Amino acid sequence: MHPRASSLAALAPLAAAALVASFVFSVEAMAAGAPWRLVGLEPVPCPGCLLCGLSRAFTAASHGELERALAFNPLVALAYPAFWATALAGPLLAPRLLCPRERAS
Repeated sequence: MHPRASSLAALAPLAAAALVASFVFSVEAMAAGAPWRLVGLEPVPCPGCLLCGLSRAFTAASHGELERALAFNPLVALAYPAFWATALAGPLLAPRLLCPRERAS
């Protein structure tokens, strides 16, 4: 299997976890760092980078608030569908990783 497919399959659980968190938590809880506190970590303030607001944007998108999501971070228009594609590709690629077929020469 192509190395990119293996990487995609490996990233699928992380993408799925991010999407689940975006549905479970409210935008306000996400902004307060609730997912990090849930696993015993203290959230670190964002230093002001390209990704700032993306977790709030994901959460807003998951709750159907698309205008609000774009206001938090316009990158959500690309990242959110990419996370869905990655999360869904994992289960599709897993059988190929676990049971590779012999190639005919």
